[in-house]
Amino acid sequence: MFGLNAKDQIYHEVLFQLALKNNIGGKLGEIANNVIEGLSNVSAAIGQVKEVIQSFAKERELFLLLSKQFEQPHVIVIDDLERMSENLNLEEVFGIIEELKQCPYVKVIIICNSEKLKNKKIFEEYKEKVIDREYYITEHAEKIEWNKLNIHAGFVTEFLSYHKVKNLRTLEKAQHFFEDVELFCDGIQDEQFIEEVKLICFAIVVESIEKLYKKPEKNNNGENSFQINNKLEHRLLNYLSGIKSGRSLLSILLQYHQNEVSISSKEMNAEYRVYLQAGKKANFYRTDNEIELILPDLEKDIESAETLGELNKFVDEYVVWSDILQIENEDILEKYQITVRKMFEKMIIEGKEEILDYSYDLFHMSSEKVKKIYSEEKNYMKEFLINLYISNLKHNTQGKTAFNYSYKLRNRFDNNYYKEIVKRKLEPLYNKNSFPIDLMSEDKYHTCYNIMYVLYHSDNEKFLHYCEEIKKSCDKMAIHRITVLMKEIIK
Repeated sequence: MFGLNAKDQIYHEVLFQLALKNNIGGKLGEIANNVIEGLSNVSAAIGQVKEVIQSFAKERELFLLLSKQFEQPHVIVIDDLERMSENLNLEEVFGIIEELKQCPYVKVIIICNSEKLKNKKIFEEYKEKVIDREYYITEHAEKIEWNKLNIHAGFVTEFLSYHKVKNLRTLEKAQHFFEDVELFCDGIQDEQFIEEVKLICFAIVVESIEKLYKKPEKNNNGENSFQINNKLEHRLLNYLSGIKSGRSLLSILLQYHQNEVSISSKEMNAEYRVYLQAGKKANFYRTDNEIELILPDLEKDIESAETLGELNKFVDEYVVWSDILQIENEDILEKYQITVRKMFEKMIIEGKEEILDYSYDLFHMSSEKVKKIYSEEKNYMKEFLINLYISNLKHNTQGKTAFNYSYKLRNRFDNNYYKEIVKRKLEPLYNKNSFPIDLMSEDKYHTCYNIMYVLYHSDNEKFLHYCEEIKKSCDKMAIHRITVLMKEIIK
């Protein structure tokens, strides 16, 4: 019904679909002629209608005539009734439906979201007269052939008992994502671990699309109360209570789903080792001697850790238990600080700087010593990140990379966590490269805009004075470009 503006178009659509689906478009005139020729022998008046029907000017009459020749059922589906044009009268539409029902071998199905009907009163009044049987579709049909969707019925049935997914396509996408990730689990035969990987994959896709646990943002008062919990990585925890896998696995798969990182069998096997560690006898129930015996193994795990999640887990575990036994662990903490800084630097240089914006990883550490070092290193790396942007932009504002750095610098400046850091580091950008002067291109122009935006909003008086000074050594086109950008930024 969406897009139909006149009731006669219903007959046009019905006739068109009949001709198209049954491949009798070229035969319609012949069928109509045969019917009329036979009837013309009975009534001369009917013969006068022949020209009208042959011209298809009256599609309603043609369809009603053709339906008399039906020898097998025809089903007409009228969809999107709630999206019906305001130009149409629902009473007239019901009249057409009733007329179609009277045709031999014709059945009519109406599909609509009754909650969104604009003229619900008329619908309720006329449906009793026109509609013979009603079916209400809720979230899912009672029986879905999950095997045809290549989804394990037991898994998805339990998943849906907790999480009310309404769109089967979402579940199909989740299954495809899991099948993609599962390719990197080659060599891992642990079915329970694979089930946890599947659960994480489904959680990521379902919550990304359906946002089942996203709460409405509040206005001014209490606005920040939902900000952390409303972040996707926090909402995902609603799906994952009780799993043994480390949170680093969730982080990796989430970033992979968002096309921010690539993964390999190496990463998945590393996460599997973390999973196996969680399955051992809980340290809480061990004796002093048993704890002392596992500390050397934990130290080896720390040295061989390949991911940030692994490193944090092993160090946290080592420090917690060594503190309880009052065993010296300063050397482990020093090694941890050096290693975590190197990991951060590597990730930032590779473009994975979003790791600095996450805070949920701290919630899963028990040792305050480890938390303190981790937080200090993240803060240090924020300065490292801004230095990376500025040191590159200081020497080069040409090309896509420079534009990306300038764009990120501007975004960080607008973030309260970075604003003061950026302000302290800006001095090197007061140079000719930061302005639209030499070797101009569209990329450089936009890069200069981002840099000038940050300079102006950091210290407008200093910026405006510098602009006036630098104009003295520029050609007229450069002066014009600087002036245009200044007006845009100040406005």
